[in-house]
Amino acid sequence: MAATEITATKNPSGLHDVLGRVEKVFLNRAINQLPSALTGTFDFKLPILDESVTFNMGEADVTRIKLIDQTNWTSYAKKGDPDISFQIPSFSDEIASLLGNKKGASSANATLGVKFQGYSATPKKVECSLLFVSDDEKVVVYLPNVEIFATPVLGDGDNPSYFNCVITPIPDSTGADYYIGIKTTTEAGA
Repeated sequence: MAATEITATKNPSGLHDVLGRVEKVFLNRAINQLPSALTGTFDFKLPILDESVTFNMGEADVTRIKLIDQTNWTSYAKKGDPDISFQIPSFSDEIASLLGNKKGASSANATLGVKFQGYSATPKKVECSLLFVSDDEKVVVYLPNVEIFATPVLGDGDNPSYFNCVITPIPDSTGADYYIGIKTTTEAGA
């Protein structure tokens, strides 16, 4: 009997759209915009600490229903908790105002030559949208509606001070938590 050759309609070479290392993260204050409505202009290109981006939409919580003879009868899954975060090492007024809970008016100290602004240590919730861009700019992930909880972390000598940002995706008006985009042209930029 002759061996049967196994073929596939799609091979790995045709599936090479990879979100490699995240090189850029853009933030927009606007939420619930469909990808088709994006203009390419975002409020911030965030300064992100190297190797601080974590992007895991959460492991499924699977429940299996078994009979007494241990036969799997059925199973169902619930969406897991996401683990998405990054760290922003900027205390500029724009970033501190976005991610910190301002308290009181700013005041200048002429003796020190410093302008002070008060902030609460309570984590601040920021509602926005995010665009993650791969290092080759061919693949992007767009989160149209997220909640960011930001808290300041003071540096430890090896690392600068930063805002730790924990992100929770919220479904948009279509029910999508995120969109994957594949570049269809050869022009660079995202």
